[in-house]
Amino acid sequence: MFQTQQINRRIVLASRPHGFPISTDFRLEQQPIPEIKERELLLRTVFLSLDPYMRGRMSDEHLMLRRWN
Repeated sequence: MFQTQQINRRIVLASRPHGFPISTDFRLEQQPIPEIKERELLLRTVFLSLDPYMRGRMSDEHLMLRRWN
């Protein structure tokens, strides 16, 4: 399959925020998209939803979360 070289961009947590997150708490990483092999597929994220729950997950504190049944 012919594929032009494309770049995968992702924003990652660079350091755990103390208080309100600021831009230096994150970094942009870029790398070439690897060649797609047989029985694999490549997806593009168009929309991404982040909810308030994620704020607690950025903390390095161990949080015991109650399981919802």
